[in-house]
Amino acid sequence: MKTDVYLIRHGESFGNVEGRLCGNPPGPGLTERGRSQAQAVARHLLARGVRPAIIASSPLLRVIETAAPLLLVTGRRLVLADPLREVRFGAWEGLRQEDVPDSGHLRAWYLDPERFPPPGGERLSAVAARVVGELGRLSLRQPGGAIVAFSHMHPLVALTLVARGQPFVDHGMYYLPNAAIVHVRFEDGHAEFVSIDPQAAALEDDAVSV
Repeated sequence: MKTDVYLIRHGESFGNVEGRLCGNPPGPGLTERGRSQAQAVARHLLARGVRPAIIASSPLLRVIETAAPLLLVTGRRLVLADPLREVRFGAWEGLRQEDVPDSGHLRAWYLDPERFPPPGGERLSAVAARVVGELGRLSLRQPGGAIVAFSHMHPLVALTLVARGQPFVDHGMYYLPNAAIVHVRFEDGHAEFVSIDPQAAALEDDAVSV
């Protein structure tokens, strides 16, 4: 049986506003705009008839806060899943992008995060393996149902590429703003792409953020 999985990027965080690369818990929390996006996502999912049997989240604060409104209205308990965390930024962790010492490496990473990962950080393929693996395991617990999982931009992009059978070099096709939703269906651990909703929160992002 197929399980619908909705992977949602967190709302706007203070790290987004500051342009920081934050992949380690707890990380920054949500801005007021981010909290409004989180509430809008919960309303959006319920309006679509999504009734999750499982709600999972990356362990980072901004993601847990994004999941909170949906938890409140559904009464579900949150499943913390470390594999859903953001890409590991290694030596760049916590830095503002403008303060990364090797701006050339940073530019190369933006163009091809698989070939040029952060120093001591992760390749996009590693992110894909852990995210797809975790969502596949969760889907086996709820065959035929629905799972809502909250995560970060790189995990959403990685899932999209795997589900669509695209190479990691195509990552630039998918800038997914805060509160975007990637919908896939899992069967026997394999992901089938359904859709992307980049405006689930009905709030338009006006700047690229990570």
